[in-house]
Amino acid sequence: MIIDEIAFLIFLVCFIFYFIMFVHALKTSRPTKVRVLKLIYVNWVKTRLEEEDPVTAVQALRNFIYGNSTFVSALFILLGILVGFYSSAIPEQIDQLPSEEIFLTFQFLPVDLVRITTNVGMILFCLFNFIMAIRFATRLSILITGKPREFYTKQYEGIELTRDTLVSAQHHWSYGVRGLFYLAASLFWFVHSIIYIIFTLAVTIYLLISHDII
Repeated sequence: MIIDEIAFLIFLVCFIFYFIMFVHALKTSRPTKVRVLKLIYVNWVKTRLEEEDPVTAVQALRNFIYGNSTFVSALFILLGILVGFYSSAIPEQIDQLPSEEIFLTFQFLPVDLVRITTNVGMILFCLFNFIMAIRFATRLSILITGKPREFYTKQYEGIELTRDTLVSAQHHWSYGVRGLFYLAASLFWFVHSIIYIIFTLAVTIYLLISHDII
């Protein structure tokens, strides 16, 4: 149905537009909320390195890693449920689909396959970013306890690498969390295309306004 194509196009445009705006907000010098938070994260590293005992920093990073691990576990479960449920149903339908169930007039591309692919794609996007956040947070816990001030070369300084590691971990975590919002919206496509459109627009507007991006 034409409404499915429109819904998917709106979702794709909103997703790409938001993340372009978000990345721009991270790099701009304009004092946005996202920019201020980034400065606080950098200062957090500096403050933790000035402490003689890095236990507080390691504890905070451990909580951060646990939180990301919870998201990863839940997403793997959801991925298994979606793939397991539709892997057996879709092949049986392809040869006998009515025209209204075909996506963009491609006989080999049923709407249900596009739905599941969209959701799996969003799950993989979130998984990638949460796993990368865990990777950088684990590295950061080692860097903080390894006295990075004492190590440097002409191109790199230990403290600068430590700050960049925290910022990278935070960025990937932010991408993953925002991806969860769009994953939630894409799940509503299984309910109805109109609801899918409404939630996609609502999520995009909420994220843009609540994080001072526009």
